[in-house]
Amino acid sequence: MTGELQNILEINNIYASYSTSLRKLEFVLEDLSLVMKSGECLGMIGESGSGKTTLANLITGFIKPISGKIHFRGQEIQNLSLRQRIKQFNRGIQMVFQDPYDSFNPKMTIGKQLMEPLEIRKFLSNSEIEAKARYTLEQVGLSADYFSRYPHQLSGGQLQRVALGCALIVEPCLLIADEPVSSLDVSVQAQVLDLIIDLRKKFDFSCLFISHDLAVVYHLCDTVAVLNQGSIVEQGNVEEVFQNPQNVYTRQLISDSGYGD
Repeated sequence: MTGELQNILEINNIYASYSTSLRKLEFVLEDLSLVMKSGECLGMIGESGSGKTTLANLITGFIKPISGKIHFRGQEIQNLSLRQRIKQFNRGIQMVFQDPYDSFNPKMTIGKQLMEPLEIRKFLSNSEIEAKARYTLEQVGLSADYFSRYPHQLSGGQLQRVALGCALIVEPCLLIADEPVSSLDVSVQAQVLDLIIDLRKKFDFSCLFISHDLAVVYHLCDTVAVLNQGSIVEQGNVEEVFQNPQNVYTRQLISDSGYGD
């Protein structure tokens, strides 16, 4: 791709709150703006409570902002329901959550849960859906035997592989990964991160990667955005920001994390 990359995501002056009273609004996100280019892997870092997961939930449509706009592929989406998003965006936004054990129905087989996102969209025949689910299982590094297994028969790392498969089977343009390896053993974390890198090459999706682990973000991401008290305080090339942070909070975050020691 040559020239300026098209923006896949633009967030303008977003305010978000979980307060139930308009008189006592406590903003989780305040006047937040963010631009993400197509094909980019953007790391989102910040302390616990800075608003990272709230931002992810806004982009995916689980919650709505108080004010501000979110554009995905040039279309305003902040007021669209989940059903409207599925209908309007064939290759849209998918999310992988922190705890893989909470992502699955314990009474459904792995194969059935891989097939479900395609069944909802009704674009393929039953045989085509099953074939694509089996192919996706292979792409995330699991054998055909896992198709008929249940979630309790898989490890956390194996379940997170399936979670990635469930998200990518609909060929999204944007994958949001919210702390996807933080609940896994260190040895398994590296395997899942390498899988994400490999899958990005194969499926060519943009990725918003949320993490508190700066070393992981440096290894995986092209760019980084720093979130502090609900606002983006710094954004840029990951190497430039980590080696020469311009914001006081960014410098403190890097120092406190022990990154580079």
